[in-house]
Amino acid sequence: MKKQYYLGIWGLIIAVNFYYIYNFPLNYFNVEAWQAAFGPMLITHIVFGLIAIVVGPFQFFPSIRKKHPHFHRLSGRVYLFSILIASIAAIWLAVFHKILVDKHYIFALGGIGLAVAWLTTSGMALWAVKKRQFDQHREWMVRSYVVTCGFTTFRIVAVNLNAYIQMDGFVIGDIMAWACWAVPLLFAEVILQARKINRAEKLSPGMN
Repeated sequence: MKKQYYLGIWGLIIAVNFYYIYNFPLNYFNVEAWQAAFGPMLITHIVFGLIAIVVGPFQFFPSIRKKHPHFHRLSGRVYLFSILIASIAAIWLAVFHKILVDKHYIFALGGIGLAVAWLTTSGMALWAVKKRQFDQHREWMVRSYVVTCGFTTFRIVAVNLNAYIQMDGFVIGDIMAWACWAVPLLFAEVILQARKINRAEKLSPGMN
């Protein structure tokens, strides 16, 4: 039952991410996007972000990790390298496009915050595995992938806010630039820490 629940959760995550990929970022792959002033950097950010979204789930299946360790390590390197490039592109776009040109400060700072959180969680996952701290590595990879899915969260929630509440598009963008990664990261942290509390309680029965 636990395995089925685990696979069901990941099936839902993958389905939602592919729904996002099919309906949103693919629209940027056109001649107009490449010819825009910041088009090449935006496409770079999108491409490597999509690679991270697609490759990320392979890090979390124990059967792949145990039966195909070489693939697990290779896909992990691809995932982390993609995050590095996508994050650098995101910071560049936030500074040189959103801040210096558009003067859209709140959105830009949210994007920079996402990129810093992305780099930090992923870097900690890499550091942990280099130190052979595998439990810490798995936890930081969860946090990293939660931030990776911030792109999906941003678009899906923003579309629904616009459809049902009809908020101003710039206000939605400012809110979601922060909420798309900070809120899911908070929930993920609560779940991770709750699991530790439950595990500790089981290991020390009868203690108050």
